[in-house]
Amino acid sequence: WTFTSQSSPEVSPVAAAPAQSQSLPLCLSVIIMPKNSSASMFGGAGGRDSRASVGSLEGLRNMMRSEPGKDSAPHTAAAPAPAPGDKKTMRDLNERLSGYLGRVRQLERANQELEDQINDILAKRGAPEDRDWEEIEKPLADLRKKIKDKVMNNAKLLLQINNAKLANDDFKSKLEAEKQARRILEQDLAALKKEIDDTQLKRVQLENQIESLKDELALHQKDHKDVDALREKIKDSSVVVEMDSQDSNLAETLNKIRAQYEKLAKKNQKETEDWYQNKVEVALNTEALQTGRTELNDLCRQRQLLEIDIQAMLSMIHSLEETLKETKGRGGREMARLNQILLGLEDELTRVRSQVERQVDDYQNLLHVKMKLEAEISNYRQLMRGLAADEDRELSNWLLSTSKKKKKIPEKQLNLKLLGRCVQYG
Repeated sequence: WTFTSQSSPEVSPVAAAPAQSQSLPLCLSVIIMPKNSSASMFGGAGGRDSRASVGSLEGLRNMMRSEPGKDSAPHTAAAPAPAPGDKKTMRDLNERLSGYLGRVRQLERANQELEDQINDILAKRGAPEDRDWEEIEKPLADLRKKIKDKVMNNAKLLLQINNAKLANDDFKSKLEAEKQARRILEQDLAALKKEIDDTQLKRVQLENQIESLKDELALHQKDHKDVDALREKIKDSSVVVEMDSQDSNLAETLNKIRAQYEKLAKKNQKETEDWYQNKVEVALNTEALQTGRTELNDLCRQRQLLEIDIQAMLSMIHSLEETLKETKGRGGREMARLNQILLGLEDELTRVRSQVERQVDDYQNLLHVKMKLEAEISNYRQLMRGLAADEDRELSNWLLSTSKKKKKIPEKQLNLKLLGRCVQYG
């Protein structure tokens, strides 16, 4: 029995080095030599015995089963019965060889599957030197450009949003200032209304005073007319004083008359002064009334102007409120539109990132698979080398020990014995 490399055309001896059986699969060479044969022939046309090379134990079994009537049966029958210890050792070796070959077939199938997967991946991916990197970079460049454009648009939108917020804050501050001015104007208007009410009350009082003064003036004018009429009468009248001459005192009488006229003159002077004073007061009151009327007219005009200003302010406040509402609505609509655009950009960016990450993950997975496959192939090679070396060493030791025990057993008989055991325990 010899284990040789598939690429080696010659049969190596039993004690060959393990380095000669490194490649897979291993070939088992069985030499069948009949008793009457003078030499073994390697595949000759006229030779009775031939060298059969099979890739596994299953092939050896099939070959043995296909030729039961030639040299195997007679020579197996002619071979001596194996010893019990040899039989057990042979069975163990056959079992180990069968397990080893099964493991080899399993590893070959796994290796073939891995090679098919690698070939499929390489076929799908293509050779690196045959790839058109420009075609691969073109969509990536387009995506980068789109992402850059989206980022710029997003920045512009954020800038517009900030400007809109600043404008909104400015409008709010203006609205607060206008509201403050409106409150101040309302306070001024309330104060002016109060002053107008006070002025109207004073006006009514002054009008009442004027009416009373007019009545007094009419009364004084009537009194003066009566006094003037009385003076006229007195001027043309003569005073006749009758007195008793016996008891008359002219000086005393004149004093009495003088006293009466002085009293009357004082009375008339006082009445004249009172009348003049009343006239002066009436003139002063008339001037004050005129001034009050002028002030009242001025206040009325100011009130009208203030009412006009208030109406203008109210209109402006209303227009500002409408403008603020419209600005808020427009800003809300613009914000909603920008949010939709931003969400779309974020979704697209997320999708692009997920695609890139998925491609990177696929590449990493393929790279890991490749590394694992290379590591497994290396491990398989080392394992096969170690197993082949162990099997060769054990088989060589067993053959040497068997040859020492049997000593002078012919080579032909030993080969037939081994072949019979392979057929029996195979």
